[in-house]
Amino acid sequence: MNRSKATLFVLIGAISYGVLSTIVKLAYSAGFDSAAVSGSQFFFGWLMIFILALLTKNLRLSPATALTLMAIGISSGTTGYLYYQSLQTVSASVAIILLFQFTWIGVVIDSLLTRRLPSRPHFLSALLLIGGAILASAAYSSALDLRGTLFGLGAAVSFSIFLLASGRVANHVPVIKKSFYMMTGGLAFVMIMYPPTTFLTTANFEQGLIWYALPLGLFALILPPLLFAAGAPHLSPASVSLLGAAELPTAVICSVLILGEHLAASQWIGIVIILIGIFYPIYVSSLKQTTTSTQRQNDLS
Repeated sequence: MNRSKATLFVLIGAISYGVLSTIVKLAYSAGFDSAAVSGSQFFFGWLMIFILALLTKNLRLSPATALTLMAIGISSGTTGYLYYQSLQTVSASVAIILLFQFTWIGVVIDSLLTRRLPSRPHFLSALLLIGGAILASAAYSSALDLRGTLFGLGAAVSFSIFLLASGRVANHVPVIKKSFYMMTGGLAFVMIMYPPTTFLTTANFEQGLIWYALPLGLFALILPPLLFAAGAPHLSPASVSLLGAAELPTAVICSVLILGEHLAASQWIGIVIILIGIFYPIYVSSLKQTTTSTQRQNDLS
């Protein structure tokens, strides 16, 4: 897979995550709690990936590889759990910016693992993303709750680990099979936190929980893991983290178009800054590749 296609896959995966906050808000407004939303999301998402995985006709993996992928999947479960807990005590704008800290956390973790300082484009991109996130989320106008803040930052760390690990581990395993084992780990964690009896109830389904659970499962557990698993191995971990920043402008735009929320001019400016931060290192990388290719052609001629 070439770099452009891998970049597109990761970008679409991040956009899929951005749709979630709007669906969750709609579910909360319909009267469902975090147990119903998070539990049903993982349950039906896992069922969908299980059906897809059955089509591969061979789900067997070595015990070590299977357990490793399930362990990685737990981080996706903890991300959803911590983020939805954060939304219980802080505003949506604050929760989003707290989760959004995964952009620079991922760069830091990658630097620690590789024992290398981030490149100048990645460092400048991270600064742009943080500044743009503050403006886009308008977090400066909201009071911070300590419990909600800790949950939100915990979700950011968990999401960073998931993004980095999904691109580093078991890249030889077919994408659907890999996603199935990761989501099995995530489901196991969520089932411990939210036993099925708390959300698989007749009352919840009579009230229409399924219409929120299915799209949440699709945009949280099917599309992003498959797209990240396909694209992340062909990109640097820092690039994956930065591309994941597309989640925030997607969340903001969906809240405007679907929920009818109003955005101040500063928030639109923040979104533009975020987009610049996302594509700046990609532009620098493509410029270097073009320059290198031109030099090689000149040398050959």
